[in-house]
Amino acid sequence: MQKVSAGRGHQRLLQLARSQLGHEFATKTSSGDTEPASHVQSSDFNQRHQRLAQRSGAPLAVDADIKGPSLHQRAERRERMHKERQQSNLEKIMALALDYCPDYVADIDVDPDWFQQYCDLVLNISNQTMQQLWAKILAGEIGQPGSFSLKTLFLLQRMSFKEALALQKAASLTCRVRLQDSGHIYFGYVRKPSIWQILTGRSRALLNLSQFGLTFPQILSLIDLNLLHQIEIESGELIPDQSLQLQYHQHQLTCKARHSGVVLQYYKFTAVGVELLPLLNCQANPAYLQAMKQLFTPVLEFED
Repeated sequence: MQKVSAGRGHQRLLQLARSQLGHEFATKTSSGDTEPASHVQSSDFNQRHQRLAQRSGAPLAVDADIKGPSLHQRAERRERMHKERQQSNLEKIMALALDYCPDYVADIDVDPDWFQQYCDLVLNISNQTMQQLWAKILAGEIGQPGSFSLKTLFLLQRMSFKEALALQKAASLTCRVRLQDSGHIYFGYVRKPSIWQILTGRSRALLNLSQFGLTFPQILSLIDLNLLHQIEIESGELIPDQSLQLQYHQHQLTCKARHSGVVLQYYKFTAVGVELLPLLNCQANPAYLQAMKQLFTPVLEFED
C-alpha cells in the first residue's frame, strides 16, 4: 500500500479521529516526541535505570531519605503517565494512517464496533514499525471495510516485533499459484516410486530455508501464531505437460512436470496470514528464486 495524496480516505480518517479522540490531531508526529539520540545511544546503566524508574513512578533508592510524593500519589502519577502514553500511541497511529489512505474508498463506513476494538488494541503499541503496520490496517479498512477481521487484529496485538520480522521474512519467500489467494513457501518435492527412482535412487529433495533467512524456529513461531498451517502441505500429483504458473513477487514462472507422480511440498499461509501479507514491505530474494528453480529442475521443466 503506497502513500497517496489526501482525499476521501483522509476525510473519513479525520472523522473517525474526532469521534474517538475528541479533537483534531497533527498529520505528522513532531520531532519533539523523539527521545534525544544521546539518551537512546547511551550505554550507561544508571541513566537507563533512572529513566525507567521515572516512567514507573517509583522512587530511586538514593532518594529514599528525601521527602517526596506519597505511595498513593506515586500510584496516581504512574497511572496518569500510562494513560498519556496510551493516548500518544493511539494518536501517532491515527496520524500515520493518513500516509497510507488509498485513492479509492468504498461507499460504506467502517464498522463502529470494529473501530472501537481497533482503538483499544493499539493503545500499547509503541514500536514505530508496529505502529506503521497498524496504521496500514486502518487505512486499508477505511478503503474497503471488512478487509481485516477482528481475529487478525487480536493476533497482531500479541505479535512481538521479532515475530513480525519473521513474518516479513516468510513473505519474501512466498509464491502464489495463479488464481489462488493463499501464499506458498516451496521447499521440496516428492516423487512416487517408479523405475526412475530405482535407477537414480532419488525420490525427494529439500531446500534449507534457513540459508535464506527463515529458520525453523521462526517457522514454528508463525505456526504457533496461526499464520502458517501446522502441517507441511503437498500439492496434488502434477500432470506431465500440463502448464503450472507460479508468481514469485514480480517474477512469473511457467513450468510443467517432466514425469508423472511429482508432488511439490510447501508451507501454506492461513486466512489470517493472507490478510497481513499485503501490508508487509518485502522484496523478492534472488538467491531463493535461483535455488528453488535449481531444486525443481530434475522434475520440472521451466520455460525461458
